[in-house]
Amino acid sequence: MVSTEEERTAFLEALEESLRPLMRVVFEYGASYQDLADVMRGVFVSELRSRLERQGRSTSESRLGLMTGVTKKEVETLLAAREIRAQQRALANKRSEQLGQLLTIWHDDSRFSTPYGAPLELSLKPEGTFRTFDQLINESRIELDKATIIQNLVQAGCVEVHGNRFVRCVSRSLISANADITQIAYLGRTSAALNSTLVHNLLSEDSEVSFFERTLVPGFPMSEMGRFQLQSQLKIEGADFVTELDRWVSGAAPDITDEKNGKHCGVTMFFFEDSKAPVVTAS
Repeated sequence: MVSTEEERTAFLEALEESLRPLMRVVFEYGASYQDLADVMRGVFVSELRSRLERQGRSTSESRLGLMTGVTKKEVETLLAAREIRAQQRALANKRSEQLGQLLTIWHDDSRFSTPYGAPLELSLKPEGTFRTFDQLINESRIELDKATIIQNLVQAGCVEVHGNRFVRCVSRSLISANADITQIAYLGRTSAALNSTLVHNLLSEDSEVSFFERTLVPGFPMSEMGRFQLQSQLKIEGADFVTELDRWVSGAAPDITDEKNGKHCGVTMFFFEDSKAPVVTAS
């Protein structure tokens, strides 16, 4: 039986390993040691408050300060700052979800796509019998205005605007190839999603359903050509799989939507290099 202290040590080592890859972007964007300490302190205080709330216990700033070693004033400042950031994240997530909904309709709705699933070029102004971008927005039933939608989609590399006459969709993915704000936010959201699944499976009771999670790690070191070929295969088959899954979800939406008690779910696929795999050396 593994002791509690051994489990705690193993967890801290796992936490260190999960944070290590982020140090590259920490240095890239000029975050300081104090910035990291503030983030960790804020997360700890905020999540402790949520835990106490679920347990029906007091969550006063004074109690949180005593339990964490942080002053009452610091607790108030940390919680207020996290609340503001939470509201900003909620707005950003809502915007991403609505833009994703628009792109899905653009690709899968026969009124805005070809029989082969290619999105039509849409007019920015009424012109003959051409479909318009305004019609797509109306069918998507999203709250964003046209200028904001186009600006976000252009920044994400999803659309091209030609001559202020029509807009062409060039990518279904909202993730830009550039390290912009959208991609930085995606880094946090996807890392959190992965960790949430792993933690759920680690701590779930026998009666709970485990989340799907599979990993492929070849038992041999791959050449640069091998890595390129693996990525190329993943881009083809993985993209096709996600597209088909997206279409299945869209088609099943009327039967599986639960606006009152439902939860947002998702699937992510990605390639990685395993820095912890044993290095094979010639003897």
